[in-house]
Amino acid sequence: MKRILVLTLFAALAPSAFAGSVVLKKAWVKQYKDRATIDASFTVDHAHKSPNTAVKDGDMHVAGRAPKQVGLPMVAEVVNAAQPFAKTALTSIHSVEGNGKFVDISGAWRLWFEHPADSQTQFATFPVAGNTNPDHSFEIHPITKFASNDLTNTYKVIPGFTPYDAEKAFAAYEKLTISVQSTSTAITLTAKKSGYNYVQFTMRIIGKPKKLDDGGFAVLADVAGTNDDAIASKVRMIFVPGTPPCTKLVSQKLGDGDELDVIGIPRINLNAIWTFVTAAGTNGATRKLPYEMIIVASN
Repeated sequence: MKRILVLTLFAALAPSAFAGSVVLKKAWVKQYKDRATIDASFTVDHAHKSPNTAVKDGDMHVAGRAPKQVGLPMVAEVVNAAQPFAKTALTSIHSVEGNGKFVDISGAWRLWFEHPADSQTQFATFPVAGNTNPDHSFEIHPITKFASNDLTNTYKVIPGFTPYDAEKAFAAYEKLTISVQSTSTAITLTAKKSGYNYVQFTMRIIGKPKKLDDGGFAVLADVAGTNDDAIASKVRMIFVPGTPPCTKLVSQKLGDGDELDVIGIPRINLNAIWTFVTAAGTNGATRKLPYEMIIVASN
């Protein structure tokens, strides 16, 4: 009876206690910490036959490999994939599925422990994915370009989909912790499994938007709650170049004090990780997980 009780307790606690690790090259972190996007040569191993239904999020999942630029098990995703403007891109994805051909892909890089493995090391050898959702901490999500198909216009509200509530999602983000350990060449990140994609919120801009290395923008902002109090403060918001949200930010000259209703997805803030390891050296620590939001739609 005691053994059954212990096993039952372990099973109940395991999901929240699960942790995954990813070892990143320091040079790679330095290269991408101030970029919204990544450009890669990508081969499609598996792709969904059709996009998720709108209720589930409307995404199209594509598992594949970008060994030169990413070097990790990964998934790329088309947002708003069921919309007519994404149709030619989906045809292009399926035309190269499983044939080993490498094509150009671009999009928002996303490091997040949503589907982590126990441990993955960047640029190490790993097997070809067996399905569209292998254990992974890295994504190109959302895609902005696949081969010759421009997908920047997919960064819009997903018809029929209900995003997560801001107060619930940001309360979860704010509680996350991460273990950071670095050497002269690598950074190891270890964190619990986390979720809450696609959250809707109002951002209140602090200061002036900062142009990123790839032409996107980073904007510090508070996240407004239902009573107008900030439920998260000074969160870095990432605007992907060429997308409707980025166009709105620039064309309307939004800045300090302006508000914008948006939908975003979280990723680890590698700029903050870099700042921490630069100061700490090889002294590791467990700290609050620094996150930022990729803005995928604006109202």
